[in-house]
Amino acid sequence: MIVIVEHLEPCINKWLLKEYEFVSTIFKNRIIFTNVMKERDRVLLQNLGLTYSDSVVKLLKDVDNVIVLDPNADKELSVDELKSSRYVVIGGIMGDNPPKGRTRLLITTKMNNAKPRNIGKHQFTIAGTAYVLRQIELGKRINEIKYIFGFKIKRRLHRDIEIEIELPYAFPLDEQGNIVIPKNYEDIILSYIPIYETMILASNNDMC
Repeated sequence: MIVIVEHLEPCINKWLLKEYEFVSTIFKNRIIFTNVMKERDRVLLQNLGLTYSDSVVKLLKDVDNVIVLDPNADKELSVDELKSSRYVVIGGIMGDNPPKGRTRLLITTKMNNAKPRNIGKHQFTIAGTAYVLRQIELGKRINEIKYIFGFKIKRRLHRDIEIEIELPYAFPLDEQGNIVIPKNYEDIILSYIPIYETMILASNNDMC
């Protein structure tokens, strides 16, 4: 099984890169990044896996046994179905709240030969999706994979100032009940969110 991440954000910021690094760590030499149209983004990803500027829609248009992980899919991904698949496509999307269904719009509806499947009723992060996918590959059914919904990050900046960020996504838990997130994930998010909000207020379209 080859895992394909269809890059669908305008650029790769530190947060998104951390998600991609985690996917690469899990699937190693079985990872491909598609739709990476900017040269600077391909350079960032060159050590994480193969990269293509073309979309997965074009690259796999005549290929069978393809699964698209789509939160809006009607059917859940099963262990047996995953075993028989050649490619699994993950949307390289920083999820919206509420979800906008971008995977369905930008991937699923354009890949008629692919089977859309979900990994539960909630929206996972890219890293979380990769972890759940790997657990299914190892033989676990979706209802056997524990997760939490919503993750709060708190950090005291000063004696009287505390910042709190809540991520409205599902996060898988490992066998010990620990949340599965990339290394230094909290630090990346805490440093990125204030910059992102500043850009929003300034109506800056480049959110990198």
